[in-house]
Amino acid sequence: MFESPEIQEHESKKEVYHLKNYTINATILLATLAMFGCSQGHNASEKTDADINTTAYSIEKFPAYTQKYPETTMFTQSHATGHVGDLFFTHWKDGGSASLNIETDGDFEVTWQGGAYNYVGGPGWHFGDKDRVIGYRFDKDSGANFITLYGWAYDKTMPKSDPAHLVEYYILQRWTAYEPSQNGVFGKKFTSNGVEYSTYRTIREQKPSINNTSTFYQYWSKPNQNLTLGQDREIIFSDHVKAWEDSGWILPNMDNFDASDDPTYQVMAVEVFNPASDGAASGRVWDATPK
Repeated sequence: MFESPEIQEHESKKEVYHLKNYTINATILLATLAMFGCSQGHNASEKTDADINTTAYSIEKFPAYTQKYPETTMFTQSHATGHVGDLFFTHWKDGGSASLNIETDGDFEVTWQGGAYNYVGGPGWHFGDKDRVIGYRFDKDSGANFITLYGWAYDKTMPKSDPAHLVEYYILQRWTAYEPSQNGVFGKKFTSNGVEYSTYRTIREQKPSINNTSTFYQYWSKPNQNLTLGQDREIIFSDHVKAWEDSGWILPNMDNFDASDDPTYQVMAVEVFNPASDGAASGRVWDATPK
């Protein structure tokens, strides 16, 4: 999760959030959702124990991720995770007002109001897969900082002093205001599915992550220009993994529950930080991996 210099004051809030213990039981979780949740098609606050599918997804370490919402649901609370239909989602903010509305077929919309806060959320999977092909379409974007394939990789056996043990990655599709080349190491240029990308590696020192406060790398793939709205597109993830590897930037394990706060998820995310005005972004996500 990227933070602009203007909202560094919110780091302390994020530190507190990432120190939370996600071994809370389902009853406490449901009470939280009842307090903060609201919905359009299905109200997150109306969940009962019977609604939680704890067998379809073997994620015992993180009870929040075993939730499965069978209908269109809107999330407005500070943090929510789970599955809507067959897709995993994440929804996180450190303040302000932003919501995620997600449907069982992968359609979703993020709306936000202007303010000094950071938001990131969207649908995808609770694990990364280097062979996955991510299908998506965006029809609306009124100024998100990032529309990106976003995820984490983590290897608990590597020394924590090595930033490569934990990686946060971005495959940008649309962006405003931020240029990773300003403080990053350039890797290479390459073309994937007709789009030319440049790769960069940046470092985050003692910042919030899926594994508490850590020092870790960020890997970036950035197109030459923002990709247009209104088209079905595919991200061939293996092309990006190879491009990063060509520069010696290796992704650790993308399919584990070893980190303290989150599994190594992979989502098509909308991120806004310190938004100057209200806005929205909407689209659809699906698994386009050849069968």
